[in-house]
Amino acid sequence: MQDFLRKSTICLCIVFMFGAAFVMVEFFSVTSFTSGRFLTALTRSELDTGREHISEIKNTVKENKTTTKITTRKTPTHYASVNFEGRLGNQIFEFASLFGIARQNNLIPIIPANSLLRRIFKVSVGNTNPQIKLTKKYYEKKGCVFEPPLMSVGESENLWVKGYLQSWKYFQHAEKELRAMYTFQDSIAQKAKSTFQATIASKKNKITAKTVFVAIHVRRGDMKNNLNYVKYGYTTADMSYISKAMNTFRKDFPDILFVVGSDDLKWCKENIKDDDVVFIPPGSAPEMDIAILTNCNHTIVTVGSYGWWTAWLVNGKTIYYKGFPTPKSQLAALFNAEDYYLPEWIPM
Repeated sequence: MQDFLRKSTICLCIVFMFGAAFVMVEFFSVTSFTSGRFLTALTRSELDTGREHISEIKNTVKENKTTTKITTRKTPTHYASVNFEGRLGNQIFEFASLFGIARQNNLIPIIPANSLLRRIFKVSVGNTNPQIKLTKKYYEKKGCVFEPPLMSVGESENLWVKGYLQSWKYFQHAEKELRAMYTFQDSIAQKAKSTFQATIASKKNKITAKTVFVAIHVRRGDMKNNLNYVKYGYTTADMSYISKAMNTFRKDFPDILFVVGSDDLKWCKENIKDDDVVFIPPGSAPEMDIAILTNCNHTIVTVGSYGWWTAWLVNGKTIYYKGFPTPKSQLAALFNAEDYYLPEWIPM
């Protein structure tokens, strides 16, 4: 019996000593790891895992450095300009596209100091300098079609472009900067707001905090009366389109007021006689009608670049007339609806 007890005691002591030794090994392994000294207590698989993790970190750093090199732009040293021509809507298109093309090619956009756009908007780019030699010239092939070569002309030469450049694809990547520059000068914005308030005052009893204002720009004038323009393919929107577009908005917004601007107010007043319509008074400067209409929330576009830019500046829901230009006309051969109208706008 005594011999049994003695052997049992010896066994328990041995077990206790091995347990204590195991705890000490684990302790020193952890302590050595956290102090930066790797002991042999780490297994080969743990070391391999550590090496793989360090390798991943190095690769990530390399990738980040590569990304930084790609996104970093050199300071532009050459210039881009466009042959500004046409009326207000045309020139707004020309500068917007010039700005986008310059941004894409790392060029400096410039416009004349006396430009119509400087008087109307807060354009902040440099002036045309007579000493700048415009060595590379590009002539637009089609007026309302996106031409990709303009987005890859490079930055090693000055660029001069002739054309109307009427495609949102030239400047979609620079929209934020353009919207900042296409802010009306304070005097124009203030006058437009007061005129807008005076225009809707006749419906003040129907206006509430929930009233939605929809701009309608009706272009007729030369597109209706100039026979050469008509033969070429210019056309106007008929009353059936305008009524359909208005009814679509009425379904969306029960509390609504339409604000109409046009170069043919006589026709508009004779044909748009609904009670939820007001008309901008005639005789304003070209920029004033568009500035007044931008106080609205949404837009109905008939034809022309003037109405196009009204919709872009309003930046709400837009319905446009899909019957422009006349099918199979000379103008239709120079026109691509997908390049001209924004994809979120609704054809009707």
